Formats: sequence, structure tokens, C-alpha cells
Amino acid sequence: MRTHRQLVVYQSILQVLQEPGCPFCRFLKEFQTARLQNHPKENIHRLCNFHAWGLAAVQNALAAAQVFIKLVDEPAKASMSQAGCDICGEVLAEEELRLREFASCLGRNDVSQWLRESPAFCIPHGLKLRQQVPPVLAARIDTIIENYRQQLAQELKHLSADPESDRAGWGALGRAAEFLVSQRGLHP
Repeated sequence: MRTHRQLVVYQSILQVLQEPGCPFCRFLKEFQTARLQNHPKENIHRLCNFHAWGLAAVQNALAAAQVFIKLVDEPAKASMSQAGCDICGEVLAEEELRLREFASCLGRNDVSQWLRESPAFCIPHGLKLRQQVPPVLAARIDTIIENYRQQLAQELKHLSADPESDRAGWGALGRAAEFLVSQRGLHP
């Protein structure tokens, strides 16, 4: 997350298929940042560690201060609440919506083409998606995850063999982290 960077506001998971990496991570990363930058302060009652720091990083100082004043003034209520982080809840709901959307679009030509040419899923999103599709497509998702795993393994082996030669290769570390656990902040 970067302070006040220009957001790409996606309306559909299909809009991110041409971007590199897991489309769910890409979509949800932008959704999460938009929620942190534009969330009405009166709707934030609880924040997890990640989203508290994220709010401080991406929100304008006045708006972030107003949220934090509210949370600081009522810390006992927030700590006694059994409910989780407000932003985490919204991200999880959006994730479920986008998984269902993608599963419902698997018969489309553009999605079929993407699945043949340049698919990539992180493990968490691949496993969640495979639960929503027929067994034949679940097997295809497993193949996609395995192919991406092999690609990342090659990149990481190349990086570890000659770490100083190619600084651009360091992006493999971030791709590997995303593959294993999804984008930062999307899953606790």
C-alpha cells in the first residue's frame, strides 16, 4: 500500500485477467486499498494490526486522525468486542463474491483463453476456487497451481544461484510469498 497512489477501481474479476499473478490477489489488493483510503470513518469500529497500519499509511492525515481518535476514545468497547476487523470483513465478503463471479464465468471464451494461456492462482485462492467448481475444473486448477509452483521454483533457484547478478530477479521473492499466502493483508 502506498500513500495516496492512484487506484485502479475494478468492477469485475475479469478486468484483472491480463495482469500478472493471481487475479484474486490483484483485485482484492486494490479493493483493500480503496477501502482504507475511502472508508467512511463512522463505519470503522475495529481494526486488526495490518489494517490499522494500513490506514495510517494510505489515508490522508486528517481522516486517519479522526478514525484513530474515535478508536482511542473507545478502546474498551473495541477490545471487548468479539467481532473482527471491519476492513478484514469487507475484504472477505468481496473475496467470496469474486470467487463466485469467476466460477460462474468459466464457460466464457475470454476466461477459457486465459486459463489456457497465462493462468496463475496463489494457493489460498486456488484452493477456495476449486471448492466452487466441478471436479474436472478443480483438476485444472490443481494443474495451474502446480505449473505456477514449478515456474516460481525455477526463478528462485536462478536467484539463489546468482543473487547479485540480476536485481530484477528479486521480484521472484514477492511472487513466491503471494503464491504461498496471497497478497499481504488479505488473509490473517
